[in-house]
Amino acid sequence: MTAARLRGYRRPSLWTWMLRVLGWTIALVILVAGAYALAAIVLGAIPVNSSFVQSPEGVSIYVRTNGVHAEVILPTREAGVDWSVDHPPAHMRGLARPLKWVAFGWGDRGFFADTPTWSDLRMTTALSALSGTGPGAMHVEYLDSPLAYKAFEIKVSRDQYARLVANIRSSFARDAAGRPQRANVRGYFAYDAFYEASTRYRPWFTCNDWVRTALSEAGVRAPVWSPFDVAVFFQLRRIGS
Repeated sequence: MTAARLRGYRRPSLWTWMLRVLGWTIALVILVAGAYALAAIVLGAIPVNSSFVQSPEGVSIYVRTNGVHAEVILPTREAGVDWSVDHPPAHMRGLARPLKWVAFGWGDRGFFADTPTWSDLRMTTALSALSGTGPGAMHVEYLDSPLAYKAFEIKVSRDQYARLVANIRSSFARDAAGRPQRANVRGYFAYDAFYEASTRYRPWFTCNDWVRTALSEAGVRAPVWSPFDVAVFFQLRRIGS
């Protein structure tokens, strides 16, 4: 650079640098979010266990969603499994006896505790969950009917049901006696309770991918990856196609 040019050169102001950094940060966030969404779409369209067929005489299970968060619904007592042993009515605020069905969901404990309804959702709560710095939690809810929310029925063999049960049981943190550990989170309803989980929430392992993992490891058709509930139901609707 010549002397004349040097004399005319003005270093960018601090304000200019701040605007540039802000622009780069926004661009990076958009790029990462776009890549995340694209991966969810592509991997959600690819099935695992594509040859899965339902067992007409098998065990009925359901996958339900409230539009954002998916859960697995199982019969309380079926195929030699009694969920009321690990999750007795005494753990629920207003349950005198076990109901016919029980729903299992997984997620970030702080998110569960601070977001009893979607109107309670805060950006700080969501970011804390995505950071993976907090512990996970299991949500257990007894139901009269599996169709309280939008739900999809699947009939699985007894062997597939046993694998699904094993996967769900492994998601609970347990005490020295092998019992699920209660979480210090108040239930949303009279018939539900929270327990400590064995894994943490991660951006790549969400509540919906927990459901996907449980289904796929049991041998049920599921997407390769599903951070959102859409891909789970996309693949379930294509069972037998």
